Amino acid sequence: MNQRVANRINAIAVSTYKLLGSVLLGIILAALVSFLAVQGFFLLSHGWVTPTVVSPTDPQILSLNTQLAAQTSARDHVVAERRAVENRIEDAERTVSAERAFQQRFLVALRGERASKDRAAKRLASLRHEYGRAREEILKSNRAYAGLSRARTDAMYGARLLQQEDKLTINHHLAQLAQSNLALAQTTVDMETRVDSLHRELAGLTAVQNGMGKDGTPVGITPDVLLLEREYTHSVLEQARAVATLRSLEHDLKALDDVSQRYEALIVSLRASPYLRAIEKDLTVAFVPYENLNNAAVGTPLFACAAKVIWCREVGVVGRVLEGEVSIKHPIRQHMLRGVMVEVKLTDSASAREDLLHLGRAPLVL
Repeated sequence: MNQRVANRINAIAVSTYKLLGSVLLGIILAALVSFLAVQGFFLLSHGWVTPTVVSPTDPQILSLNTQLAAQTSARDHVVAERRAVENRIEDAERTVSAERAFQQRFLVALRGERASKDRAAKRLASLRHEYGRAREEILKSNRAYAGLSRARTDAMYGARLLQQEDKLTINHHLAQLAQSNLALAQTTVDMETRVDSLHRELAGLTAVQNGMGKDGTPVGITPDVLLLEREYTHSVLEQARAVATLRSLEHDLKALDDVSQRYEALIVSLRASPYLRAIEKDLTVAFVPYENLNNAAVGTPLFACAAKVIWCREVGVVGRVLEGEVSIKHPIRQHMLRGVMVEVKLTDSASAREDLLHLGRAPLVL
């Protein structure tokens, strides 16, 4: 009796073990078939897309926004620096213009001053010549008059025809006449000094206008003229400095323009990212590999399926392609896929969370 019970239990255990083995084997075979079917589907099919839910907090979106903000800030800094360089260029141009105008007016004033002094020197030389002749005549007449008057006074005083007081009066007049001769001599000296001064000033102005002498030594430079030359030289140096600064700033401006254009191109490329465009326009998008793109024309129906390939239903249509390349990981494999984002119009918002959507028809429908 006990042996029969034991045998019965052993038989039940063996049957149960075989049943469990068969079930497990069936499950393994089903899983293997399913895996091979999925692998075969992705190997042969070019009619699927991967819907993407774009969130502002997505790490890729945050990274793109951070890059965009950084590049925009750098671009704005370059633009601000460019405005500062433009202001400095305008200031340098004003300096060059002002110094050039000053030098032109200086040369005009120098020529006018030289012509005026030349005319004054000629008039003074003519006057000196006339004054010299008149002075000689006056001195000759004064000497003759003084000699005659002194001899006559002495003779009349000796003959007692003149009183002592009258003689003193005549001698006083003769002394005044001698003083007038001294005044004539002083005037002559003053005129000679003035003429010499004018000639020296003319020589100085000519030296400033024509430059140095043949041996490199300044000719006829006076302190006043030297100060004028210093002002002119200072203006020339300021103009040369401003011109050099202007050229340097123009090179800087060109370099800043190049940098600004590169930043602008980078910003445009970042803003053209399908992820950012989807966020900005509140679009629902899906990733399409390049090998599937021919099957993703605008208006193509989209199907969502249970277990990726069975029990399928239409959930929307494909919209326009968004510019810019995108790379994502393959839905079941580990390698990266290159493709583009397309706008999708879904009638079932829950299907946006599916791993796959099929293009055109359900995958098992022939």
